[in-house]
Amino acid sequence: MVKRKLPIGGVQAFNKLREEYEVYVDKTKHIYEMATRYGVVFLSRPRRFGKSLLCSTIKALFQNRKELFEGLAISKTDWKWNEHPVIHIDFASGNYTADNGVDVLKDTINSQLNEACDIYGISVGESEFISNRLRRIVVELSKKMRRVVIVIDEYDYPLLCTIDQPELNRALREELKGFYSVFKGCDEFLQLVFITGITKFAQISLFSGMNQAIDISMMQDYIDICGITQNELETYFKPEIDFYAERYGGREKYLSRLEEFYNGYYFTETKLSVYNPYGILHHFNNDAKFTPYWSLSGSPTFVMKYLEMKGIDFVDVEEAVMEAGKFANYKDNDIVLYPLLYQAGYLTISDYDEDTGFYQLNYPNIEVRKTFAEFLASNYSEAEKTLNNSISKAFVRSLQEGDIEKFMNLLKWYLQTVDYSLSSKITEHYFEFAVSNIINMLGFDCKNEVHTANGSMDTVILTRERIYIFEFKVDKPVEKALWQIDRKDYALFYANDGREIVKVGVIFSRELRNIVEWGM
Repeated sequence: MVKRKLPIGGVQAFNKLREEYEVYVDKTKHIYEMATRYGVVFLSRPRRFGKSLLCSTIKALFQNRKELFEGLAISKTDWKWNEHPVIHIDFASGNYTADNGVDVLKDTINSQLNEACDIYGISVGESEFISNRLRRIVVELSKKMRRVVIVIDEYDYPLLCTIDQPELNRALREELKGFYSVFKGCDEFLQLVFITGITKFAQISLFSGMNQAIDISMMQDYIDICGITQNELETYFKPEIDFYAERYGGREKYLSRLEEFYNGYYFTETKLSVYNPYGILHHFNNDAKFTPYWSLSGSPTFVMKYLEMKGIDFVDVEEAVMEAGKFANYKDNDIVLYPLLYQAGYLTISDYDEDTGFYQLNYPNIEVRKTFAEFLASNYSEAEKTLNNSISKAFVRSLQEGDIEKFMNLLKWYLQTVDYSLSSKITEHYFEFAVSNIINMLGFDCKNEVHTANGSMDTVILTRERIYIFEFKVDKPVEKALWQIDRKDYALFYANDGREIVKVGVIFSRELRNIVEWGM
């Protein structure tokens, strides 16, 4: 196979993608439906999910770059190919953390407003208030051409950068509030306002002065407006899948592994998931190596800042539960851990209870599970330094070969060398977390609190040949842990799986913070 030119590295310009690359996953049907239904739209998605490309696509559409859309879904609709002036503001281009952050914000907006003025040949001078200048530009452009389209990318970037600087954050928020208030007064001059970001925490106060935005982030019709569905993967990347499938034991096994590693993002209770484009594109471009490319692109610093501010305990992150309404019911600058991790891409919706209205959250896939484990290890313990290549290989080999004695000795040594100071609660859950964190770093599928008809298994590790069921106890006899596995018939949950089931009871010492006994 001649390797195709894929848009890796975060290609964000739609015209560049269409003119220079060989693959574009067509999202123009969603854009058509959104742009013909709504006037002000908000979309939240994790980083590296294609938000900036979506903004660029909308910009090209309203600039009437019809040649770029030939053969795409929107070209088969009744879309009116009229040119509208477009103001494109990207807030991710500024550094707002210094004392002059408000001035940087004004300069960032003004420089991009200047570009719009130059493109469309109008002259609107500087103003003390960016809101006044924006209003004049919108009016002038609508008089000269048609109603204006405003595209705002990464609206929350200035606020997330300064989440640990409350006074500066407040000043930026007030400046932005005035900026957004322009949209309400200029409604008659606006065709579409499209706003993207990672979080939704500032919506209520920040956007209070403008017309209510339609939040499509969790609407069923727009689940896959960003990201790649399974059907899209198999359609647009058929040459790559066909070429690499034999290496991984055939098409079915290869697709299953791709799904486990890179798929699994759910943005509503509907059972339609998507791949993060960044990971899957880099996988194909890098000779089909299963690597957590998303984490290699960097971790969002605002998550780290928030965790340091709040002193969060991570033991309860897995299998988190949250009321559906809380995802959007944010007060001014009031960030909650689970929605933050969901919007940052570390957690996704794994289940929904229609009777109670609660979402269950968990890691989307192996890539994210491994990424988050490494993130915690590098910031909250010495685990990342301890887990060198030779130790990692020994861990992996012991699980693959079913050598539980070797695995438990390695685990005991490992727990002795690291300190998960992120938790003050030395309970069974603490040890579940510590064990699952290292397993996740190794890239295995590890689940905590797996619910069955008779109870919940503490930790389950799944390898290709075996399923390990662990029951943890603190300062109790090992026989009690093994008795619970058999008494509650946990193995029955995997009876039809076909893999060997290994049952392990593990006893921890609260005082020693380590394993003191285990049995099978």
